[in-house]
Amino acid sequence: MKKSTIVSIVFASLLISPVILARHVQAEEVAANSQEPALTSHVGQPSTAEASPVSNEVPASSELSPKEDLASQTSLDQTTAETGPTTIQPTTGNESSPTKETAVAEKAPVQPTSDAPQSAEVSVAEKNPSPVSSAPKITLGELSEVTGQPVAESDAKKEATVIDAVNQLLNWASTKENQVGSTDKDRLAFAKSLGMVKEGVEGTAPVTDLSSMVEMAKKLHTAYRAERKEPLFLNGRAQPIFPFSPGDDIEHYSYDKSDIIRYIVYVETDYDTDGDGKPDLVKTFVQVPKAAVNGDYKAASIFEASPYVTGTTEERTLEGIGLKEGGNFEMAKLYEKPAKRQASKTVTTEEVAKATDPKDWYYINPRESYEGYNHYDYENLNWYNYYLVRGYAVVTSSGLGSKGSDGINTTGSDLEVAAYKNIVEWLNGKRKAYSDKTSNHEVKADWSNGNVAMTGLSWAGTTTFGVASTGVEGLKTIVPAAGIASWYDHFNSQGSPLDTGASNDLSWLSVYTSGRILDKEDWDKVKDYYAAYITKLNELQHKDGHNYNEEYVKRDYTLNASNLKAAPLIIQGLNDDNVKPKHFELMLEAYKKAGIDPKVLLHQGNHIYPSTRWSGTEVAGQAFNDLMNLWYSHYLYGIENGIENLPQVTAQDNLDPSKWHRFDKWDTDQAISGRIYSKREEVTVTGDYYGTGNNWTTRNQDAAFHSSEVAASYAATVDQDTTIKGHIPVHFSAAFVKGDKKHAHVSATLMDVSDEEFDVVKEEITYDKDGYSTRTLEKETIDETGYWNGSNLETLPLKRYKTHKVKSVVIARGWMNLANPASRYDSASSSHSIDVKENEFHDYTMYLQPNLYTVKKGHRLVLSLHTYDPDYIYFADPYEVTFKTDSISTTIPTVEASRSLLFRYQPSEKDTEYASLADRILPIAKKNPTVVEEAGKVSVPDQASHLEQQPPVGRDQMDFRKEQKEELAQLAHVSESTSQGEESVARLPEKEEIHLPETGESANIWTVYGLLTVLATSLWKVVYRRKEDQ
Repeated sequence: MKKSTIVSIVFASLLISPVILARHVQAEEVAANSQEPALTSHVGQPSTAEASPVSNEVPASSELSPKEDLASQTSLDQTTAETGPTTIQPTTGNESSPTKETAVAEKAPVQPTSDAPQSAEVSVAEKNPSPVSSAPKITLGELSEVTGQPVAESDAKKEATVIDAVNQLLNWASTKENQVGSTDKDRLAFAKSLGMVKEGVEGTAPVTDLSSMVEMAKKLHTAYRAERKEPLFLNGRAQPIFPFSPGDDIEHYSYDKSDIIRYIVYVETDYDTDGDGKPDLVKTFVQVPKAAVNGDYKAASIFEASPYVTGTTEERTLEGIGLKEGGNFEMAKLYEKPAKRQASKTVTTEEVAKATDPKDWYYINPRESYEGYNHYDYENLNWYNYYLVRGYAVVTSSGLGSKGSDGINTTGSDLEVAAYKNIVEWLNGKRKAYSDKTSNHEVKADWSNGNVAMTGLSWAGTTTFGVASTGVEGLKTIVPAAGIASWYDHFNSQGSPLDTGASNDLSWLSVYTSGRILDKEDWDKVKDYYAAYITKLNELQHKDGHNYNEEYVKRDYTLNASNLKAAPLIIQGLNDDNVKPKHFELMLEAYKKAGIDPKVLLHQGNHIYPSTRWSGTEVAGQAFNDLMNLWYSHYLYGIENGIENLPQVTAQDNLDPSKWHRFDKWDTDQAISGRIYSKREEVTVTGDYYGTGNNWTTRNQDAAFHSSEVAASYAATVDQDTTIKGHIPVHFSAAFVKGDKKHAHVSATLMDVSDEEFDVVKEEITYDKDGYSTRTLEKETIDETGYWNGSNLETLPLKRYKTHKVKSVVIARGWMNLANPASRYDSASSSHSIDVKENEFHDYTMYLQPNLYTVKKGHRLVLSLHTYDPDYIYFADPYEVTFKTDSISTTIPTVEASRSLLFRYQPSEKDTEYASLADRILPIAKKNPTVVEEAGKVSVPDQASHLEQQPPVGRDQMDFRKEQKEELAQLAHVSESTSQGEESVARLPEKEEIHLPETGESANIWTVYGLLTVLATSLWKVVYRRKEDQ
């Protein structure tokens, strides 16, 4: 062998070795990170004794211990990871992020992690078997010797199951019947909550570590019998050891007999919004375990601030409540600060609670009732019972202008926020409250530890943002569901109104929630003053058309980002067309400015709170309330359970609602750059549905497959599963052509389209003959008794959203006014308008609502441009708009790597001219010169027969409240036999696992170096051989 050959082989081996080393290192990293996070048996201790009571003293051995001769059993002082508490051990910053997705088995809690991969799937499918242990099995006889429960001699040698042990141990620990559950299923759920049984273990599994189960039973036993009743924190969360007494049985409710104490106080605010010369008092309703009132412990509070709960008027205009516009009003009056009241004496919580009339919190509202149904307020009386039995207090207020309160409702203004802030201050001892509105008897929140969480749906979610933006001390966390970040973007979008008429302003919601009208004597004092206020508000909010102005500045909570301190867990329905997903993005950005890492929970529902009074749901295999319990235990009681290390985003899958995904951040650097191609340089669309014979009720289904006089549609086929993640800007140049300039609105939709039906979770919209829409997003019952609440509370059905079959579905929509070319994503950018002139082109960027949505390979993305959107804007006089084809582009944020798509114009069958037109040469793209052109002819379905059309009437923002009341009314009729006529629905068969595609992995420097050295070796060998040949 030549010397040069030997040298080349050795040299090449040395140079290629880094490649092999790199692959070996990568393989080890993947193997290491594919293991499940370690579980710890340590239960986090509270930060202070007062704020964090924990009852876990071990009882005397004579109370419960195995017999001395059971030497073969494991020591009872020993606990194991298998049956110990399942608090998640957070990962450290030194651990490597997995390069592939990690599927987590059902029932694993949402796992806190500081280094989550970009996307990790959480499947609700039960893929992993129950843990198997080689430890000796326990017999019923041995179990009997431990618990003292008798066992038949013939059964003594039978193997004891987990449910055998759970039943006997919990029965021994309890002091009352049904205290630990009335069924085996409930008791097993309790055992898992305690950490006595590991998640995923079935009740029929053999007992392998009885001593660890006994230790948990001892702690429960002690907590039930403690002289001073305190919350019990095991497994990282508060346990349901407090009994529940109802508050809606007003004939039998009494302080002495109730385990939950309920009473009313009136918190004094700073301002006089009703002009009576005194600071407004806001009625506040407290529910708290009696043990806290007795002084056994200090309770943390869960506070819902909702203008709805004390009763609404069901009207939207002054005329509807018998008033007329008129009168003079100075807005500055609202901000006057009269002298504060002087307390004449201080009374105790017990004194106030004993004197409170239950009819103050439970009464019929005639305005919300109808024939066959009586609506009771407070409507949220029983919404938070889960937390009461775990030792939390629940506080509710409807704020200014509601029944029992002073002041007037100002729809989300800084004044409304300040009043709710004052309640938080009362809870931490920095604000006065009184036992009634006249005696000046002060009452302190002497049972409170000063730590407060705010939560709620819709307006109650909105108030959490508002109060958090004040930076008030004591507000530790907020959990808003469908909260409004900026009231401008609730009613408007880039200069366009989202609904017109009485449903599109700040005034109508104020009228709707002015519950003082329910007390005629009280209402008569303020009604004329209130009418003058609404008259002035109407003038000010509309003086700039539908632009952002001073009235919206008062109601924009993103402007005070520097004040934000409370840790947020923001909940948003991706199918919510009431409070739209843009709001969670706006607050996400505000929290980032404040230097706070917000957490986001995105579900596929519409305008709902994940768990209700009537049913529950799961998040990644864990009950929603249990997840919240972990969250509140940490932020309100200082329990170290790792929940703060959740990934930034936990999101439900749109194709299979049993799947959940996690992302370490919401922002993405990847996107589809979409360009438009048409043989025509311009396209004109009209809003004249009737004159052109187009059916506005099927406009999106039609536009999914072809263009028309009312829609310009462009389609691109996706060549891989594609997950859209974020809001979608659409750029275009357009001109108003002719028609009604006062309503020069344009809208756009991005749709997922297929020639074959596919399953998706999406709200269905149907229309009646009068043009009224009904929106439906159905749930299916997974388990009729699958949602355990604990203590003596009722177990509820476990439900999940259903998919339905479609050929097209709207992914995202956007709306914009041609008079606002400078408008961008933030609310304040919509402050100025221009005069719209015919045939004068301007450049625009419209922002479609954010979404997290997976489009399957082979489907088409369809971008459709319209004039007004009949679902959101009332009937406008017809007008026409022209778009320049080459100006239209879009940037669609994705999880997958960036790429370009060409969206081709979809002509209708009537457009016979289009096929004969010559092809046009695409202009050079400004940012993405490489365009992937999508082939394939788009099929056009048969046109549906057109219904006789009426002008569109938009949608009702109060539909969600009607649905709540209908559900409540229906349940009232079947409360005694909820299961009658219904089959118990077993767990549905799971679908094939759906994975989000990988989001890319970091290049290994050794891999790059190794590949380069291979190339260098080859070049060197060629040169060396040439020299030899010479």
